[in-house]
Amino acid sequence: MKPHSNVVGAAIVKDGKVLALRRSDGIEQVIHKFEFAGGKVKEGETNEQALIRECREELSLEIEVGDLLNTVEYEYPELSITLSVYFVKPLSDYTLNVHEEERWIDCDKLEYGDWAPADKYFLGILKQGFVKARNVENAEHFALVNSIAREVMHETFDAISPEGQIDYVINLYLSPQAIEANIAQSGYVYKLVYFNGEVAGFYAYCPAKNFQSTFSEGTFLSKLYLKKFARGKKIITKILSSLSRPVYLTVKREDVKSVNLFKHYGFKIQQNLSADIGNGYILDDFLMGLGK
Repeated sequence: MKPHSNVVGAAIVKDGKVLALRRSDGIEQVIHKFEFAGGKVKEGETNEQALIRECREELSLEIEVGDLLNTVEYEYPELSITLSVYFVKPLSDYTLNVHEEERWIDCDKLEYGDWAPADKYFLGILKQGFVKARNVENAEHFALVNSIAREVMHETFDAISPEGQIDYVINLYLSPQAIEANIAQSGYVYKLVYFNGEVAGFYAYCPAKNFQSTFSEGTFLSKLYLKKFARGKKIITKILSSLSRPVYLTVKREDVKSVNLFKHYGFKIQQNLSADIGNGYILDDFLMGLGK
């Protein structure tokens, strides 16, 4: 019977690119092939403990272990392995201690032939994109949502908004205090979106009747902001599929790109809305709806 090993790997993803490490030694099937950082689980170790140790040894890298990407069984001529790959969050800089090359590769451009045989079984999930949403629940989450809002909203709206309006809107509606109050008092749910293990954006929603009393059913999608690297990855489709129909949202009238984007998903303009939010600023929006 072949010897068997439990092996762990680290999928380190940044801005839509995964860290690929080329081996300089090993059995014939893996030498000079790309792999995820990691190695054998020692007796008495958990997978997470082994992954932390391996990243320290191979990369001098401190990590936080995240979600399990997948587990596969693979048989090499000399041995069989159970390989579990986890998304990890780097907590420090790194250096190559045992590999001959590093390369950051766009997840949607991964090529199977460049990788060690067992590792390549995880590439399909990365190419398609592993999407997960987590509830926003604590002060750290509130601050993260606020940070994402500032990044995406300034990028999207500065060119079509009066000076100072975006910061005013963020401080009014998306400060950590406002987020906490919306969750506690107004029936809102905020979710952080993770794409291939890294924070990609957030969305917030509530029962449609909380937004407009004439709506007897459905969901009001209050916010949906994705970082640039996560756009065009079918994340919006997955978010919309999780919400009770009909779905309503508001879009800035001057934001033609977003209006057309939501029309692509089947939304239709239903109303013109204007709101005086103070400080001399007026929000002019379209209310758009997606039926059952």
